[in-house]
Amino acid sequence: MAARPPIPVPLTADADLTAAFEVLGQKWTGVILHTLATRPARYGELSTAIGRISTKILADRLRALVQTGLVTHAQLPPGPATYTLTTDGRALLPALEQLRSWSQHRTRHSPRKATPMSTPTLPEATFARTVLGSGPGLALAHGAGSSIAGTYGPILDGLAAHHTVVGVDYPGSGDTPRSATPLSLDDLADQLVAAAVAEGLDTFAVSGYSLGGPVAIRAAARHPERVTALVLTATFPHRDNRLVLATPIWRKLAESGNRELLAEFLTMMALGADALEAMPDEQLQQAIAFTAASVADGTPEHAELAPRVDVRDDLPGIQAPTLVISTTQDWFTSTRLHRQLADTIPHAQLVEIPTGHLPMVERPDEWQQLITDFLDRHGA
Repeated sequence: MAARPPIPVPLTADADLTAAFEVLGQKWTGVILHTLATRPARYGELSTAIGRISTKILADRLRALVQTGLVTHAQLPPGPATYTLTTDGRALLPALEQLRSWSQHRTRHSPRKATPMSTPTLPEATFARTVLGSGPGLALAHGAGSSIAGTYGPILDGLAAHHTVVGVDYPGSGDTPRSATPLSLDDLADQLVAAAVAEGLDTFAVSGYSLGGPVAIRAAARHPERVTALVLTATFPHRDNRLVLATPIWRKLAESGNRELLAEFLTMMALGADALEAMPDEQLQQAIAFTAASVADGTPEHAELAPRVDVRDDLPGIQAPTLVISTTQDWFTSTRLHRQLADTIPHAQLVEIPTGHLPMVERPDEWQQLITDFLDRHGA
């Protein structure tokens, strides 16, 4: 009589190992922990040390490690906020060393394969663009409800005197058709970079004004190998309560078709107190009429995007020299937001200009000088 085959042992997944890999199974988590084994480190130091990780993924992984109690994030006087392994985090180091040894052994005894470099793919440059001048590259990102001409017009020739200036008009601005779908910050940033590359610029500085500031920051975060310097004027890393309140009003007025009422609101909000009070009645009415005539058709989409913007996770990983120009009488973007940018971007410089939200109207020569002097100092 033939023997019966043995009954297979039931398979079960180990619950403790499953729980461990819920934390460690995500790409880069183990690398971050192993890198912190040497010493506590700032976000920017980790980004530089690891190299190929994106700023968003690094921020996500660090946030998860803090939540699981493997890493702490605290201020260590007198330095900036620093990431440090906890006791539980250090308890994982022997296991990580075992994995490292296994990887070394496997690499030595396996055929070597080339590791492809991951580079962002640029889209076709489809936005209408302005190109002027010659010299080092300078890409321009304009404000919401405006265009390159509307934002940078008074200083374009001055910027182009020593730079090849490339600026794109967002959907619904200039000659770029309106978008039928909500705008994406990544798309705006990639289109800006794609336009500069299409004009033969491999590397370039980026100047971003108002909504163009987050566009410029995202361009630097997604394409750090191309961006040589950043200039951020009257801008913001995320919405504060003032923007939360102001942008829906702006959008509804734009959608209403009442351009005069929209222009009155924008004139009140955008001009600094000194410039506004210095205007006689006739000049004030002329300013309102000019604003009404220059409102971009895509303003509703721009105003819808602004409160969705959040580039805080991009800031600590910015590698390019950065100038933050704070408009000190600004009612749209507060000096608090300007300082947050300067405090979070590594080695950023903060300068002030006593205007409202429109330095190109109130002090164009001074604004241009701040930009060009900074670019000259950094060879950008």
